Amino acid sequence: MSVEPQEHAVLDALWAVQQLDTRLLDARARLSALDDGAALRAETETARAAAAAAAERLHRAQAALRDQELQLQTTETKQKKVQADLYGGRVTNPKELAALEEELGAFARARDHLEDRILALFDQIESLRREDTEARGTVAALEERLRVRVADFEAARREITVEIEALEAERAERAAAVEARLLRKYEGIAAQQAGVGMVAIIGGFCGGCRNDVPPQFVSRVRDGQVVTCERCHRILYLNGPGSPSRSGA
Repeated sequence: MSVEPQEHAVLDALWAVQQLDTRLLDARARLSALDDGAALRAETETARAAAAAAAERLHRAQAALRDQELQLQTTETKQKKVQADLYGGRVTNPKELAALEEELGAFARARDHLEDRILALFDQIESLRREDTEARGTVAALEERLRVRVADFEAARREITVEIEALEAERAERAAAVEARLLRKYEGIAAQQAGVGMVAIIGGFCGGCRNDVPPQFVSRVRDGQVVTCERCHRILYLNGPGSPSRSGA
């Protein structure tokens, strides 16, 4: 039996809507899957915190070095004064001389300790400077990667957003050609079937759930009737890829 093309205009119009909805689903999925740099941003923040901690350790070590150097300077000044008292001839009392010698020895030991501490701080500061430089370098590299990632994200987001807007406009135009009650039926099915409310009959099977489509169902779809799959309840369409022709069984 031959069927006039206009008898299938409703199903064709609805199928066009489904094709656009499929493309919209894909575009929205691609938009959702875009990497906005959140993970890299978190990594960068962690690196910044580590760099700040490294800088603080260096600052504390440098402050400790200045303190030790000041203490050494004070100790040397006091040591010189004791040496002047001890060897200048001003003090002649044996007990006072012994006390000065003891005090001079204490200053010498304190000086040795301070010098050892200062040398250790020099080594520590050198190591901390390398750590600080490395941490700053890591942050700089991550910030550049983040800048590029965000720029790529924004460019892709804009491109897909424009694509979605165009598809939505075309979808609205196509949907206007579908009878309102049928469109509501289709959209209700699509809402429960991952956005796919209409599928093609492919080789005698439902293109959605792969369930057998009875021959009488195929005939009714061929005649332009709205038929749904017995299993997944999607609206069936003929002349999809692999479908038998409408013009004959």
